[in-house]
Amino acid sequence: MKFRAAVHSLSCILNCAAAACAPDAVPDSALSVRDSAGIRLVEYGTTPERAGPFVFSSQPLYQYGAGPEDYPFRSIWRGTLLPEGSAAVIDALNAELVLVAPDGTFRGLLAGRGDGPGELDRPAAVFSLGGDTLLVDDRGHARLTFFAGGAVVREVDTRLLNRSLGLVGIDADGHPLMASSSYMPGFAEAWLRGHMVRFDIDAGVVDTVGAYDWVRRSPREGPFNPFETGGTVTAAAGRFVYARTDRPEVTWRNPDGTVRQIARWRSSPAYPDEEDWQRFASSMRTRLRPANPHIQSETEFEELVRRSLARYELQEDEPLPLFTRLFGDREGRVWLGHHTIGAQLVGVSGYSILAPDGIWLGDVRAPRGVRLLDVAQGRALGVFRDETGVESLVLYELLPAGTTDGA
Repeated sequence: MKFRAAVHSLSCILNCAAAACAPDAVPDSALSVRDSAGIRLVEYGTTPERAGPFVFSSQPLYQYGAGPEDYPFRSIWRGTLLPEGSAAVIDALNAELVLVAPDGTFRGLLAGRGDGPGELDRPAAVFSLGGDTLLVDDRGHARLTFFAGGAVVREVDTRLLNRSLGLVGIDADGHPLMASSSYMPGFAEAWLRGHMVRFDIDAGVVDTVGAYDWVRRSPREGPFNPFETGGTVTAAAGRFVYARTDRPEVTWRNPDGTVRQIARWRSSPAYPDEEDWQRFASSMRTRLRPANPHIQSETEFEELVRRSLARYELQEDEPLPLFTRLFGDREGRVWLGHHTIGAQLVGVSGYSILAPDGIWLGDVRAPRGVRLLDVAQGRALGVFRDETGVESLVLYELLPAGTTDGA
């Protein structure tokens, strides 16, 4: 099966999303939109403050994973919504790809741990390509695996790529878009450069189309900044989207690396204090407990926490990141997760959402304790982690702003 044929419908969706505009709204007096050498510039004289175009439903449409008969998720890493409403979810520690039906019931395991065709080892990302076709980035086996109709239809060896690259999306022609995802510490530069790569599977061509500021240099032995800033890349509407968490700016790049548009706004820096440090310490403690089940003694565990925290130091003169997470949804919007300490555990408190054309749509409060995985078809797929550390899959409906049922 040709890859491009499998994603023809996805290409149509991406092209439509790229042309979408922000909903009608009163123009911002501080907003300027202009063209500069073919690059669309969307600039705000302040940080826009407005309610988002939708709210999350007050209760999830379903919650799966906490029941005694449910699949026992160990670590929900990535997930995607299929057009017919099912969800495909990566359980990282089990190295399994789990399917959940539209009504929130178990549909089956599409793939599990192993070295055979279609089996997984360190799956890192999963994307829906339209219909029932899924693409999985299997980092352990260095391959991209395509599933359709519940079976493997193609495997692509990625050993010719830099092993530090991870899949972030697909362009309108069906080419995987990839970006740097792992590195060796101890580099001498002020910033380690990351790379954006487009992979033409059929032609076997790998194009490095862009570089960007990715990781700031830290002391080799510490102490480290617990609230370090850095660069992050996602994909939206078939394009790369890049931001540095210390800059109020988002850049959209075409698949060939050329800059398509830039959105900028003004913001005032916020600095960490003792309360932030205590939240960080609490998050560290929570993360260490399940990661070290062999430690039974409270004295030994407290010593582990002490040693771990000793590697960090509160740096009150370094501003906090402007946002925690960047991701693109299926409608081409870009979501900036508000800076939240321990976001991997407790989710992000809220998001600022930009339209495909760079216009600021507004802020949306996220359900407490939920980390988003995917947004498509007016629904949001996420992970809820309870106070005991049990993870479950949740699906929320996105309702028009002002709906009384909203969270």
